[in-house]
Amino acid sequence: MSDNKKLVDEVLGENLLDHEYDGIMELDNNLPPWWLYMFYGTIIFSIIYSFYFFGMGDFNQQDELNTEIAVAEAQIAKYKEKNGPGIDENSAVLLTDAAQLEDGKAIYAKNCVACHAANGGGGVGPNLTDDAWLHGNTINDLFKVIKYGVPEKGMIPWESQLNPEQIQNVASFILTEFKGKNVKGGKAPQGS
Repeated sequence: MSDNKKLVDEVLGENLLDHEYDGIMELDNNLPPWWLYMFYGTIIFSIIYSFYFFGMGDFNQQDELNTEIAVAEAQIAKYKEKNGPGIDENSAVLLTDAAQLEDGKAIYAKNCVACHAANGGGGVGPNLTDDAWLHGNTINDLFKVIKYGVPEKGMIPWESQLNPEQIQNVASFILTEFKGKNVKGGKAPQGS
């Protein structure tokens, strides 16, 4: 045994293991108490947390989910009560209320006249007074066309500028005011 090895054996004694690599000798020391306390503490915490979190204590994820769903449904009901039911291309209905049709007329005059003409006879856009429509001539079809537009034909989507009620109002105005009127000087039929 070398002198260094003897010195190390005398100083370190029983903590020295037989492993040596590149002159580095491995010691078998005890872990520091603070580390052991933290390790045992995490084990105890995980057991308590598991009982509490996974439904064996006061806390249950399913109960929390049900509570959150109930709160969300109450908020949805309150929103619908305040703002009316949600309208989309599947639930739109043809309106006959004069105030709503008047609102639709104002929206048409502001946004649609440039392409479809004041009388609905068409210009850049198709004729709205004949019975041959490109994308269907029901309230649901017209709502969808107004909402999503027809970009390949040059019609922009209006969903970012008009709310669903306004889209329904203008679609109802177009169908009640123009459809089937065949105005003089209108654009030739384009759809089926």
